[in-house]
Amino acid sequence: MAYYLKYRPQKIADLDNAKLRETLGAVLKGIDNDNGSPDLSTPVKQANSLANARSVPHAFLFTGPKGLGKTSTARIIAKIVNCENRKKGDIEPCNVCESCISITKGNNVDVLEIDGASNRGIDEIRDLREKIKLAPVSSKKKVYIIDEVHMLTTEAFNALLKTIEEPPSHVMFIFCTTEPQKVPATIVSRCFHISLSLATPEELVRSLQRIADGEKLSISKDALSFIAELADGGFRDGSKILEEMAMLANGKEITREFVAERYNVSDIDHLISQFLQNLYEKKTKESLTLIGELVTQGVDIKYFINQLLQALHQLLLREMGLSTTEKYNDIKFSLNEIQILANSLQQAYRDTKFAVVAQLPLEMITVMWCQQEEVKVEKAPFTISSKPTMETLLKKEKNLKVKSILNPEVKKEEKKEETASVQGELPENIDSLTALLENIIYKVKPFNHSVAGVLRGCTITSIGNGQIVFQTAYKFHKEKLMEPKTFDTLAQTIKEVTGKEYKVMIELKQ
Repeated sequence: MAYYLKYRPQKIADLDNAKLRETLGAVLKGIDNDNGSPDLSTPVKQANSLANARSVPHAFLFTGPKGLGKTSTARIIAKIVNCENRKKGDIEPCNVCESCISITKGNNVDVLEIDGASNRGIDEIRDLREKIKLAPVSSKKKVYIIDEVHMLTTEAFNALLKTIEEPPSHVMFIFCTTEPQKVPATIVSRCFHISLSLATPEELVRSLQRIADGEKLSISKDALSFIAELADGGFRDGSKILEEMAMLANGKEITREFVAERYNVSDIDHLISQFLQNLYEKKTKESLTLIGELVTQGVDIKYFINQLLQALHQLLLREMGLSTTEKYNDIKFSLNEIQILANSLQQAYRDTKFAVVAQLPLEMITVMWCQQEEVKVEKAPFTISSKPTMETLLKKEKNLKVKSILNPEVKKEEKKEETASVQGELPENIDSLTALLENIIYKVKPFNHSVAGVLRGCTITSIGNGQIVFQTAYKFHKEKLMEPKTFDTLAQTIKEVTGKEYKVMIELKQ
């Protein structure tokens, strides 16, 4: 069994997130204190609030990134309210009664775990509402744990509203999601909301140590700290890395050097230094070659970007006189350059998560940075409020090209000293059409990723006389863009970008 399943927390004390342990204990603070002044001096007293099942909120909402223990916490609460042996004042479920064991195994008929993505429609919710009315079969409470609740449709959420607000006394809801912004405010307002943040290094080490002790692994503290660093704030990711290292070690001691070697990051400091030097000297080819070597060696690109940002942080502190580090002494980025590069790398870090080619976001940022003179990066004074990024700088230039094609007179005025013929301006005109297409994609992407993806396979062949012509080599792409809803969205986006209404034409490339 995988470590993250085998060592899944089974009681509040097992939870590695300190804030979560404290929050659960304070949900109904002072429940056993008649004077209203709760004593939270010990973990037991902190969690007394869950000792009386009748006073536990009827709906919880756990939010936060993946792998932090949202569903595990939901199961623990389900055990607390249904434990047969728990007495008043007890902090934890006993984990030995029939109810606790069945919830741990996932076969308790009164504790239902529902996947929001697979049961997102109004019909499923209506069926659930009817079943809610029935009394528990063998437990004190029926607990409905809905994972990825943000996947429910608007109609399904509306159907749940009244039930969540005034559920039967024998029912509890526990919602979990990684995207809280997609949960309607009307639902959030009816739940006790607990937001989980990324695990700290100390919490990750605590979690990993618990697993290492259980498996009787020989592992150094430095190795645990390094794995915690690689886990990027996720308990589940950390346990998976530890499991992988345990299998590769095959009974031998796991050291920091062993983990670094297996993760191909043993010479990461040298690579970071070399890459920053290349960026400083605007060496595009050398920078891209180094990224290619990273991929060949199997280095995690997200980890590499993370370390680049850590290095920039050190450079920033050095520039501000808050650090005396002697690392990267030959690299003299200005404060403004550090700001632009850091913002760009953070965007690359986010994009890497969804990139089909993992290294592509970093490569794009690298090319943009090394060729920044072509996009006229201004050496403006360092200001936090302006937050310039490579994306915004390039967008400015693209907008200029779009203006030149939509307003030919402006272009003529700018070019009046040039003697180029109309035919001679064709390549620049094509560049302007490309820039226009990129602006349209940029506008569409936040609302419809699939349409933005289809547009990337298209070209704009002409614009003028009240119409704009898109060309694609794929019949499927044309059919997708011709769908009424998609077509209307595209037309509206073009109007927003150009400021004019155009008749949209979709053609197949012959």
